[in-house]
Amino acid sequence: MVYKQNDVYRKRTAKIKSLNKGMRSFRSFLKEETDPVEVYLREFGDAVAQTHERVDFNNHTLFKPLNFDSNLPNKLLMSCLQGDEPAGWAALLEYVKNNKPEAANVSYIPIMSKEVFRSGNHEDDMGINPNQRIPYKPSREAVRLLAAQNIWLPLASGGFLDLHEDPYRDFGYMYVWSDTGDLGQRLIDIIGEKFPLLHGFDEFKAIEGRIEEDEQGMLGDYLASLGVSPCMTTETPAHGGYALSERVGVQVELIKEFIND
Repeated sequence: MVYKQNDVYRKRTAKIKSLNKGMRSFRSFLKEETDPVEVYLREFGDAVAQTHERVDFNNHTLFKPLNFDSNLPNKLLMSCLQGDEPAGWAALLEYVKNNKPEAANVSYIPIMSKEVFRSGNHEDDMGINPNQRIPYKPSREAVRLLAAQNIWLPLASGGFLDLHEDPYRDFGYMYVWSDTGDLGQRLIDIIGEKFPLLHGFDEFKAIEGRIEEDEQGMLGDYLASLGVSPCMTTETPAHGGYALSERVGVQVELIKEFIND
């Protein structure tokens, strides 16, 4: 009798544990489904499912080509180092939904800082700008990114484009860290066709929308110091009352020009 009671107890306990495990899985599923980062990454992954594989590393997410053409350059595009600069990651998603690049092996890290994507802030949850102080005193997400350079840096051997906006100014501009010919000027011209260009600000040392040096420790500057070329950062104006659709449209054109160069 004791054995039977114990046996029933074990079976009942096992069933409860199974139900609890299922409930935890369901809760995790709900959390994942409503996490804006995963919602975006899932939509991005669906758009490139036929051509790219998703690689998750150090709490970052990369999409790299399933097949590399050795005759083409490897180019890496990145966005969302600040959460109040949405045109970059919105444009990247629009681009992959409507274009299949053929001029390069193109990889994407569409959300560099998942913290700022969730919060919509310029700084991460620790109050640190993820796009400053690289590589000496970077944010914790930048630390994790830099620690895995062996995974993603080779994917930028033929060029790197970092998609940004300026939430404080109504001018457009480009950081041209390193260039191969007139590509930087062509990208600046694309911005200038739609927005006034930044010029003459001492803190930026901008000349008709072009900035070639910086002391903030930005990621693009760091990659240029490692020899990545071309290496550039876009800045459309998120402050001047321009519609997001306008800024996204310009960013898409910048992406196309960069990839097809």
